[in-house]
Amino acid sequence: MDGVIKVGLGIMIKDGDKVLLGHRSEKYGDTGGIYEPGSWTFPGGKQEYNETIIEGAIRETKEETNLDISDLEIFNAVDDIQPSKHYITIQLITNKFSGELINLEPNKHDQWDWFRLDNLPSNLYTPTRKFIQEYLNRSRKCK
Repeated sequence: MDGVIKVGLGIMIKDGDKVLLGHRSEKYGDTGGIYEPGSWTFPGGKQEYNETIIEGAIRETKEETNLDISDLEIFNAVDDIQPSKHYITIQLITNKFSGELINLEPNKHDQWDWFRLDNLPSNLYTPTRKFIQEYLNRSRKCK
Protein backbone atom coordinates (compact mmCIF):
# COMPACT_ATOMS: atom_id res chain seq x y z
CA MET A 1 0.00 0.00 0.00
CA ASP A 2 1.33 3.42 -0.91
CA GLY A 3 -0.38 5.23 1.99
CA VAL A 4 -2.58 7.30 -0.32
CA ILE A 5 -6.36 7.23 -0.11
CA LYS A 6 -7.87 7.32 -3.60
CA VAL A 7 -11.33 8.33 -4.76
CA GLY A 8 -13.33 5.79 -6.72
CA LEU A 9 -16.61 6.33 -8.53
CA GLY A 10 -19.40 3.81 -9.08
CA ILE A 11 -22.36 4.76 -11.25
CA MET A 12 -25.73 2.99 -11.18
CA ILE A 13 -27.42 3.69 -14.52
CA LYS A 14 -31.09 2.78 -14.34
CA ASP A 15 -33.46 2.07 -17.20
CA GLY A 16 -36.82 1.42 -15.57
CA ASP A 17 -36.32 -1.57 -13.29
CA LYS A 18 -33.00 -2.53 -14.93
CA VAL A 19 -29.42 -1.50 -14.21
CA LEU A 20 -26.35 -1.59 -16.44
CA LEU A 21 -23.57 -3.98 -15.42
CA GLY A 22 -20.25 -4.84 -17.04
CA HIS A 23 -18.63 -8.27 -16.80
CA ARG A 24 -14.98 -7.91 -15.79
CA SER A 25 -12.59 -9.79 -18.01
CA GLU A 26 -10.82 -12.74 -16.40
CA LYS A 27 -7.60 -11.06 -17.58
CA TYR A 28 -8.39 -7.74 -15.87
CA GLY A 29 -6.15 -6.82 -12.98
CA ASP A 30 -3.14 -8.80 -11.92
CA THR A 31 -2.92 -7.32 -8.44
CA GLY A 32 -3.98 -10.19 -6.24
CA GLY A 33 -7.60 -10.32 -7.39
CA ILE A 34 -8.67 -7.05 -5.76
CA TYR A 35 -10.62 -6.16 -8.91
CA GLU A 36 -12.44 -9.52 -8.78
CA PRO A 37 -12.04 -10.65 -12.41
CA GLY A 38 -15.14 -12.46 -13.65
CA SER A 39 -17.52 -10.35 -11.57
CA TRP A 40 -20.22 -7.92 -12.70
CA THR A 41 -19.82 -4.24 -11.85
CA PHE A 42 -21.26 -0.80 -12.47
CA PRO A 43 -19.40 1.63 -14.71
CA GLY A 44 -16.83 3.59 -12.77
CA GLY A 45 -13.21 4.12 -11.92
CA LYS A 46 -10.84 6.60 -10.36
CA GLN A 47 -11.51 10.30 -10.07
CA GLU A 48 -8.72 12.27 -11.69
CA TYR A 49 -6.94 15.30 -10.30
CA ASN A 50 -8.69 18.58 -11.10
CA GLU A 51 -12.08 17.08 -11.99
CA THR A 52 -15.29 17.12 -9.99
CA ILE A 53 -17.06 13.97 -8.85
CA ILE A 54 -19.73 14.50 -11.52
CA GLU A 55 -17.15 15.15 -14.26
CA GLY A 56 -15.30 11.97 -13.27
CA ALA A 57 -18.48 9.89 -13.34
CA ILE A 58 -19.42 11.25 -16.77
CA ARG A 59 -15.90 10.63 -18.12
CA GLU A 60 -15.59 7.09 -16.73
CA THR A 61 -19.02 6.09 -18.06
CA LYS A 62 -18.21 7.48 -21.52
CA GLU A 63 -14.77 5.79 -21.57
CA GLU A 64 -16.21 2.38 -20.69
CA THR A 65 -19.67 2.31 -22.32
CA ASN A 66 -19.90 5.18 -24.84
CA LEU A 67 -23.01 6.41 -22.98
CA ASP A 68 -23.54 10.06 -22.12
CA ILE A 69 -25.07 10.46 -18.66
CA SER A 70 -26.58 13.45 -16.87
CA ASP A 71 -28.65 14.41 -13.81
CA LEU A 72 -26.47 12.39 -11.47
CA GLU A 73 -27.39 12.08 -7.80
CA ILE A 74 -24.72 11.36 -5.20
CA PHE A 75 -26.17 8.39 -3.32
CA ASN A 76 -23.49 7.41 -0.82
CA ALA A 77 -19.81 7.45 0.07
CA VAL A 78 -18.16 4.32 1.45
CA ASP A 79 -14.72 3.18 2.55
CA ASP A 80 -13.20 0.26 0.65
CA ILE A 81 -10.19 -0.74 2.71
CA GLN A 82 -8.09 -3.75 1.77
CA PRO A 83 -4.50 -4.68 2.64
CA SER A 84 -3.17 -3.28 -0.64
CA LYS A 85 -5.49 -0.30 -1.21
CA HIS A 86 -7.81 2.23 0.39
CA TYR A 87 -10.52 3.89 -1.65
CA ILE A 88 -13.32 6.19 -0.71
CA THR A 89 -15.92 5.30 -3.30
CA ILE A 90 -18.60 7.81 -4.25
CA GLN A 91 -21.75 6.05 -5.41
CA LEU A 92 -23.92 7.90 -7.92
CA ILE A 93 -27.26 7.15 -9.57
CA THR A 94 -28.88 8.35 -12.78
CA ASN A 95 -31.65 7.33 -15.14
CA LYS A 96 -30.69 9.92 -17.76
CA PHE A 97 -28.50 8.54 -20.51
CA SER A 98 -28.15 8.64 -24.27
CA GLY A 99 -26.00 7.11 -26.97
CA GLU A 100 -25.29 3.63 -28.20
CA LEU A 101 -24.00 1.14 -25.63
CA ILE A 102 -20.55 0.03 -26.86
CA ASN A 103 -17.87 -1.83 -24.90
CA LEU A 104 -14.99 0.63 -25.34
CA GLU A 105 -12.58 -1.12 -22.96
CA PRO A 106 -12.68 -4.82 -23.92
CA ASN A 107 -9.45 -5.38 -22.01
CA LYS A 108 -11.42 -4.61 -18.82
CA HIS A 109 -14.93 -5.85 -19.61
CA ASP A 110 -16.09 -8.77 -21.76
CA GLN A 111 -19.57 -7.28 -22.15
CA TRP A 112 -22.17 -4.86 -20.82
CA ASP A 113 -25.79 -5.85 -20.23
CA TRP A 114 -28.98 -4.70 -18.52
CA PHE A 115 -30.28 -6.68 -15.54
CA ARG A 116 -33.49 -6.40 -13.55
CA LEU A 117 -32.84 -5.49 -9.92
CA ASP A 118 -34.79 -8.60 -8.89
CA ASN A 119 -32.76 -10.88 -11.19
CA LEU A 120 -29.10 -9.91 -10.84
CA PRO A 121 -26.13 -12.18 -11.55
CA SER A 122 -24.78 -13.90 -8.45
CA ASN A 123 -21.15 -12.92 -9.03
CA LEU A 124 -21.37 -9.18 -8.38
CA TYR A 125 -18.21 -7.20 -7.61
CA THR A 126 -18.23 -6.73 -3.83
CA PRO A 127 -18.58 -2.91 -3.83
CA THR A 128 -21.33 -3.16 -6.48
CA ARG A 129 -23.20 -5.75 -4.40
CA LYS A 130 -23.01 -3.50 -1.32
CA PHE A 131 -24.18 -0.49 -3.37
CA ILE A 132 -27.21 -2.42 -4.66
CA GLN A 133 -28.06 -3.74 -1.18
CA GLU A 134 -28.02 -0.23 0.29
CA TYR A 135 -30.07 1.10 -2.63
CA LEU A 136 -32.70 -1.62 -2.18
CA ASN A 137 -32.77 -1.13 1.61
CA ARG A 138 -33.37 2.61 1.22
CA SER A 139 -35.99 2.00 -1.48
CA ARG A 140 -37.92 -0.33 0.86
CA LYS A 141 -37.82 2.23 3.69
CA CYS A 142 -39.31 4.88 1.41
CA LYS A 143 -42.34 2.75 0.53
